[in-house]
Amino acid sequence: MFDADDLLGADPRQEFEGMIARRCASHAPFALMLVDLGGFSSVTARYGTDVGDLLLFEVSSRLRHRLSPRSSVVRCGESQFAVLVPGLQDIENAKRLANTLIERLETSMSVSGTRFRLTASVGITLFPQHGRDWKALLLSADTAAYDARTEGRGRISVSIPVVR
Repeated sequence: MFDADDLLGADPRQEFEGMIARRCASHAPFALMLVDLGGFSSVTARYGTDVGDLLLFEVSSRLRHRLSPRSSVVRCGESQFAVLVPGLQDIENAKRLANTLIERLETSMSVSGTRFRLTASVGITLFPQHGRDWKALLLSADTAAYDARTEGRGRISVSIPVVR
């Protein structure tokens, strides 16, 4: 799911999975969010991959701008980003942050003299409430992201807590 991404300076798959695994091993709470962009495929189809790459760079910058320096942003698909937020353990605060990210990403962006408007949806999972290891958390976040995406643009979905 995660690939190296020199364009955005993102961590490769193993490094990101290792980071999640280390966070789990520390038993410190954190949130993992998967941010799906809507409308990105049509941008690359119409304007090409160079413009698409610049748009992804802008998306990454907007995400990072709204997060603490301790947070991590990784591109994990053509139009999906993973966001890891250390210390975020309350679902209401996670939803507020997700709404802030959506609002920021859905504000028009200017790239190469053209204005673009993307949509965004976010799947949220929390450690340890929604999974006790990195694989369970990624699966949980992916399921929540799918649910948010199918509900429509600007939506947030939260993982269902694991039964203990």
